[in-house]
Amino acid sequence: DPRSWWVVLLAPLPVLGLLVVTPWLAEVQARTAATLLGPPASHRLTARVAELTRSRAEALDAHGAELRRIERDLHDGAQARMVSVALLLGVAERRWDDDPAAVPALVRQAREGAEGALVELRALVRGMYPPILADRGLGGAIGALAAAAPVPVTVNVAAVGRLPAAVEAAAYLTVAEALTNIARHSRAGRASVVLRRERGVLVIGVDDDGVGGADESRGTGLLGIRRRIAAFDGRVALNSPPGGPTTLRVELPCAS
Repeated sequence: DPRSWWVVLLAPLPVLGLLVVTPWLAEVQARTAATLLGPPASHRLTARVAELTRSRAEALDAHGAELRRIERDLHDGAQARMVSVALLLGVAERRWDDDPAAVPALVRQAREGAEGALVELRALVRGMYPPILADRGLGGAIGALAAAAPVPVTVNVAAVGRLPAAVEAAAYLTVAEALTNIARHSRAGRASVVLRRERGVLVIGVDDDGVGGADESRGTGLLGIRRRIAAFDGRVALNSPPGGPTTLRVELPCAS
């Protein structure tokens, strides 16, 4: 029967097809596994871990330096003033009976010392969390920075909403430092600040039309910005070719 011959001839074809296709499928699977699990992915993971370790170490160093600065400012400023106040009041107390005419002047000096200590404490607290953030919010605080800058600054702040206090402080201090650098070094005629919120990230852009050539190694301002943002696992990108313009972009995670 001719049909029987066709059956006999075609029967091995599926087996032959499997013999041909199976090695190819195995190779494709192996390549896919190598792509997903091979050295490139592991290298990227290792590099990311190293980057996070380095940024955490820098953030801890910066935090330690900030604590030492606060301790030094308290010791040399408000604490020294309060010690003087205590000494003046002690002298006034001892002279209360035998030289009462000298007491008012001593008390006045003590009051002036206490007022000076209060001013220094307020300035110290302002450096930690600027009160203007509580009064005006981040947008208003950035606007105040721009208004006080010696270089004309345009501000565009989208509706970012309320953010964690630490994030607002970091953003405010970052813009303040960036505008200070522009005023000191850029010789810019104008600058701009842009803030917007994108999928749990606060994006900050500070641009100027100055001479460019900004270099982190030549000062502490830009390095301080990078370390401050690294504490939040954020990103900083600086583009400042000689001749300008300079663009600073900061991405600060802000999911509450």
